[in-house]
Amino acid sequence: MQQESLSVITAFGAGIVTFFSPCHLPLLPAYLGLLTGSVNGTQQAKQQKNRILFNSLNFVVGFSAVFVLLGLAASWFGGFFAPYQAIVQRIAGVLILLFGLHLAGILSFAFLNMERRVQYRPRAAGPGASLLMGVTFAAGWTPCIGPVLGAMIAYAAATGGGVALFAAFALGMAIPFLLAAFLVEHLHRLLARHYQLLPDVQRVFGYFMIVLGILVFFGLIW
Repeated sequence: MQQESLSVITAFGAGIVTFFSPCHLPLLPAYLGLLTGSVNGTQQAKQQKNRILFNSLNFVVGFSAVFVLLGLAASWFGGFFAPYQAIVQRIAGVLILLFGLHLAGILSFAFLNMERRVQYRPRAAGPGASLLMGVTFAAGWTPCIGPVLGAMIAYAAATGGGVALFAAFALGMAIPFLLAAFLVEHLHRLLARHYQLLPDVQRVFGYFMIVLGILVFFGLIW
């Protein structure tokens, strides 16, 4: 498999893992409730499914736009410092390693656990409001997306493949979010059944990032 394809697949997987992070997933019903106006009852959720799917799509477009812009910035940074590529590579490797240690629970960095939320609660759900909610979500949920996103930025800066990587990352978050919107009437039951597995999923991905950071540092993956 070519290196570029492997990187895109890794970024896609990172988006999925970020969606299923223990600090993000329990908030999903509240987000879907804001997007539809209310999801208090099963029958009401069924009646509003088309609306919630449409608003969820706009929400996804909002946070995807922010991530792609971050990818552009990371690519520019990598290109600007291209003469110092070896140094950027080692710095990126160290950062990815540290973020992986944090996700794996081996180390804990207080600034990554602090909640920096940019909250936007619309008075009424709609396409524009949903889009803005997606933007503020991407910009403000440091504890949920910060470690993985930081590693992604470091890797993109080192490789110069920012746009493709962050588009894949956004897609990895978008697909389960839209699936959750489609299954909104079953969401509470699914969360209760599988929530205890989420820390293990995050921990495993943390170990993967540790290995990735070491490989990037020594120039074994590029």
